[in-house]
Amino acid sequence: MSAPVPDDGPRLLVRDDGAVRTLVLNRPSRRNALDDPLLDALCAALRTAGDDPAVRVIVLAGAGKVFCSGRDQKDAGGAGAPRALLQDESLERTVGVFTEALRLLLESPKPTVAAVHGAALAGGQALTLACDFVVAERDARFGNPEMQFGFPAAMNTVLLARHLGRRRALEIAITGAMQDAAAYATLGLVNRLAEPGGLDAAVREFTGMLAALAPWAVRRTKQLFRAVEHADLDATLHAGDALNQLLRANAQLAPVFDDPAGTSARLKAQLGDRSPR
Repeated sequence: MSAPVPDDGPRLLVRDDGAVRTLVLNRPSRRNALDDPLLDALCAALRTAGDDPAVRVIVLAGAGKVFCSGRDQKDAGGAGAPRALLQDESLERTVGVFTEALRLLLESPKPTVAAVHGAALAGGQALTLACDFVVAERDARFGNPEMQFGFPAAMNTVLLARHLGRRRALEIAITGAMQDAAAYATLGLVNRLAEPGGLDAAVREFTGMLAALAPWAVRRTKQLFRAVEHADLDATLHAGDALNQLLRANAQLAPVFDDPAGTSARLKAQLGDRSPR
């Protein structure tokens, strides 16, 4: 008889630190493998955070020794899945909820940050690729190792193609070779590196910077970035011009230029007070 799987408690933990909301994948006994209940909870929490005006930044983290080991194969139609899963709509549903979690991260109106330690593999790597930013411990490992077992990493392939040029993205997708966070940082897939044990402090510093920004400016910048990310030059310039015209006509610019936060003074200090007068 196999040993019982420890009860990890709620699948997802939600923590607030000021304007930063952290969503913690909480299946440490399963290396935070993504089963349907966890993905359902994650989708619901992402919708709630996106609608909450008190939340300015969303962090995705993992409990235990790793960030996330990927999809739970019992849900995802692996070798141990019931045959019925492959014959009715349950397979479509279990794939759909994972896709929805990725979509909610990609389309979040607020900055999303993956805080990675240990490993982010397979579906776990896909979660990091769907986030806007990644802060990772230097020795954290990334990859889609399922490819080495003959199972194409479909979502990783799609998301890698969004981030990297064809040669590097295709190499990672096809080989399934794992790389550490330092290597991923050189590719632009990791924004900030932390020393082992220093992840929390690095995440606080990075999210503090994001949370201090004007929410409406962050939201519009994300909207514009998504709109022009894969458009041609003329379309991107037109979109940028249109947004500039709207901003100039928008009454909410007044408090920005009144500068109650002293941003102008800080920028002048950073420039050594050499800014134009």
